[in-house]
Amino acid sequence: MPLEDLRSCNRKKYKRAMNKVIREFNDSMKSDWLWNGRFIVSQKEAYFYPYSDHSGGNYTVSIIITDTKTNNKQEILVDNYSTHYTLWHWVNKCIVEYFKVWEEKPNPNEQARLEGREPPSIQF
Repeated sequence: MPLEDLRSCNRKKYKRAMNKVIREFNDSMKSDWLWNGRFIVSQKEAYFYPYSDHSGGNYTVSIIITDTKTNNKQEILVDNYSTHYTLWHWVNKCIVEYFKVWEEKPNPNEQARLEGREPPSIQF
């Protein structure tokens, strides 16, 4: 297989994997009792850097996190080792540091309770 094909295959493989993580994240966000689908993640651009021995490459993705309530957007870079948990970490960081959602009155937790959405009960 020519080198160009190998790079193309890896790029597509990494892109499919990242799209799957983003899709799972957006589905989780829709069903989250607190955020109720308020934030959406989308993939803007992707950069693929093959290793020198052509055994694979590093796939870096530029993703945009959008707050649908205020229409604020934040762009961040994540690498191909990102998982569902890592994406939640980055979104939480954007919610707290960039969007400053917790400074709103009433805060999202109080607003969810006013709308009748309660956190799931934890049974031990």
